[in-house]
Amino acid sequence: MEYPQMEQYLKAIGDHNRMLILKYLMKDALCICEFTELLDMTQPAVSQHMRKLKQAELVIEEKRGRWTIWSLNTKHLQYPILLHLLSLLPEPERTIESLAAEGKRVVCE
Repeated sequence: MEYPQMEQYLKAIGDHNRMLILKYLMKDALCICEFTELLDMTQPAVSQHMRKLKQAELVIEEKRGRWTIWSLNTKHLQYPILLHLLSLLPEPERTIESLAAEGKRVVCE
């Protein structure tokens, strides 16, 4: 990895909300509407974070009809390091399981 790529990588993961997004993606693939619930953020704000993560090639998107499902890019050269760094963080206060229990887990298909 060259300096510019490392800089982009570190900037991408160096934001509190993006760390939460990545932590959630360790558990499951999610759509933007689920992130808006989990993070209590607007869809445009979440989309901006996803754009930065995508530019750093940390996440990949899969189109399912009109929905976009996001997941971690397991082929990224720094994927093992990312998993290790994320494992050092505590679990988010709001979980995917709590989202499902509240009936707010969306199956975007």
